[in-house]
Amino acid sequence: MRFPTWIPLVVLASCGGAAGETPPRAGSGATLAASVPEPVARPFPAHRIERRSVKLRFDLNGRPFPLPLLHGTVAGVPVWMLVDTGANSHVIASWVARKVGLPLRPLGDVGSDHTGHSMTAYAVEHPGVVIDGWGALPDGLMLVTDVPEAIAGIGIGAFISPQWLAGDGEGIVLDLAAHEMASAPWEDAARELVERGGVALAPDGARLCAGGGGPIRGASFVLPASVDGRKVDLLVDTGAQRTDLLTTSAAGELLVGRSSPSREQMYAASGLVRTRLVRAAHVKVGRWSVSTDIDLVPGVADPACPRDGVVSMDVLASCTLLVGQKRLLGACWSR
Repeated sequence: MRFPTWIPLVVLASCGGAAGETPPRAGSGATLAASVPEPVARPFPAHRIERRSVKLRFDLNGRPFPLPLLHGTVAGVPVWMLVDTGANSHVIASWVARKVGLPLRPLGDVGSDHTGHSMTAYAVEHPGVVIDGWGALPDGLMLVTDVPEAIAGIGIGAFISPQWLAGDGEGIVLDLAAHEMASAPWEDAARELVERGGVALAPDGARLCAGGGGPIRGASFVLPASVDGRKVDLLVDTGAQRTDLLTTSAAGELLVGRSSPSREQMYAASGLVRTRLVRAAHVKVGRWSVSTDIDLVPGVADPACPRDGVVSMDVLASCTLLVGQKRLLGACWSR
């Protein structure tokens, strides 16, 4: 996840066994992604949901915000929630958990941030998470992690992984252009997506990164893509405003020569990250292509979910994503 420019840019990563990615810039933010190991309790409960829909918000505290938001409560405390496909499970910010007095079970260093540095996380039982206009999330074990003060300061207290809102045989439709999230039977939603036309974002589906056996199951999606003609694998991340490549990736190394130091500040869980900016890169995902500025981010890929970077809202803003616990489809339309 990442966040907009009227706050400092923050990034925390996602992918691996169980959590997501970043906020501050009018464009980018923070990703919280941790790979949860094999130990402790039972997995997050499977569930079915009724058909429902809710509007996505793209404003925060009276200002435009580049990332999809929902409002809701954690144990009765009102918070903003980021809708983050890069988060491979639902995540509660530790400032909220501590404010409401939720008992935290330390999990230790269970994963890594966007730069490959380890992250500390906690598990909490019965967090009482409710999305306004949608309803309560299943009352099971949920991940808690620390977030930068910039995120807490604007009231973002949870990160919703839409793939984990879907029950068996169901999908979650993220219509980013229409600012709407809805649930539907998978086959019905997939057929409607095809009938609407558009440019296929994932014509051959997506690679699933799934965490196995741990206390909290994780799922995120990686798509084959290209940046300036170089083949890459990109994590689908609605929690980040700007597409990025890791500097250690083959494509990232080749693009360093035409990049310049970014003037924006980006933070990972491990601290300040120095990034570089590549202007007007040609990004193609599936059959959808755009020209956009991208970031080069120092760090290494999570071995649990190998990738070269993330594809974010700068590319996805006019797309509709259909996500489930194990699959992803998408189509995009020119504005």
